[in-house]
Amino acid sequence: MPKIPLNLQWLRSSWTVFFGALVGIYIGLYDTQYLSIVAPLGQFYLDVLTMCILPILLTAISLSIGRLLKQANSQWLLLRLSLVFFACLLGASTLGALAGAIFTPGSQLDTESLKAIGQIIQDFSNADLVVDLHTPYEAPPEQSMLQAFLFSLVPANIFSALSHGYTVKVLFFALLFGFAIGAIRQQASDHLCLSFEGIYAAFTKIVQWMMYLFPFGLCGLLASTLSKIGGEALVAMIKFVPVVILAFISWFLIVYALMCWRLKHWIMPFTALKEPMTISLGTANTMASLPSALKSMHEQFGYDKQSVDLLIPLTFNLCRIGPTLYFALATMFVIQIYNVDLTFGVFMVVVLGSLLAGTATAGSSGVSMLTMLSLVSGPLGLPLDAVLILFVVVDPIIAPFRVMAIVHSACAIVTWVLPKPAHPMQTPLVSTH
Repeated sequence: MPKIPLNLQWLRSSWTVFFGALVGIYIGLYDTQYLSIVAPLGQFYLDVLTMCILPILLTAISLSIGRLLKQANSQWLLLRLSLVFFACLLGASTLGALAGAIFTPGSQLDTESLKAIGQIIQDFSNADLVVDLHTPYEAPPEQSMLQAFLFSLVPANIFSALSHGYTVKVLFFALLFGFAIGAIRQQASDHLCLSFEGIYAAFTKIVQWMMYLFPFGLCGLLASTLSKIGGEALVAMIKFVPVVILAFISWFLIVYALMCWRLKHWIMPFTALKEPMTISLGTANTMASLPSALKSMHEQFGYDKQSVDLLIPLTFNLCRIGPTLYFALATMFVIQIYNVDLTFGVFMVVVLGSLLAGTATAGSSGVSMLTMLSLVSGPLGLPLDAVLILFVVVDPIIAPFRVMAIVHSACAIVTWVLPKPAHPMQTPLVSTH
């Protein structure tokens, strides 16, 4: 298997990524003559990542559920885990929507910022679409959202859904197929799991290789984006960023308090999780934090290694707290940009839609993950294509907090699902399997 030479590891450092972002910002705002060189790099990077998303999504979720059902006492564990997953995702989505409703980051923009954003929306939308940010947005004719939602779940042809990029249909198939893998006989299940594991590992390896091109891809994407947006819109989005960071910090504190209450320790959990939290913030990569998270939960917290090895990757893939919270807040921002009335029905669509969209991000990351916002904006009739560019600009700032929310919440969920260790932070917990 080909390996990346060690002398290229500097390409993955935070400083290199930061430098690439700065160069992209400079080219996009001040020196567009180099745009024809760097922009194709960004598009190539994004296309390769997009190519890998659905295969990883399908195999990761099917594998995790199939293996979980094969474990002893899996019914009890699955029920408890499902309830905790749903509660966490619902809580994160609600917190994001409430933060957007309370702080209204999209309705406190000055006139110049509104004009800049309105121009972007008009430029990126259809030619016959005229947007006026000072008048209420008229949604398409009413239809049953529940009916539209149910019809959008089931793929008539899974291969067609994969080729057309219908993420929600692939997600539904992956969940159903995972339960089927767990229900068939062991020998057949093992063969399927082995094949899926190989596919997952191959596409994950491609993503890992692409991380070495991330500084160049980020440079190209930012340069291309900023050359079309301009500095005014960037200033407008800076008002959105503090609200997002505040929401993630609030979630971190809530989860940490519940974890400490569960373990009856108030300082040691922070010390034990310091390494995986630092890695997640520094790399903005969930999988890069996985080895450290597994080690901390087993050696520091004292949980059984087999249980931790199963639950942490499963939670990373299925309980996508960071994207869920962010999608809810970002959708509230779009609602405010278009001056849509925030009724209770709209609020619930944002909360439930963000929960679904967050789950659909399994296996995706970075810029390509943001396209899942369409799962929330679609039922509301909100044009997303143009506004998505705004979120791309600030994503390098927000992505580390999104990843940290996933990693920290996954570790906390393990403490809530498994029985408490007899001697936390000292000895491993006896296996419950």
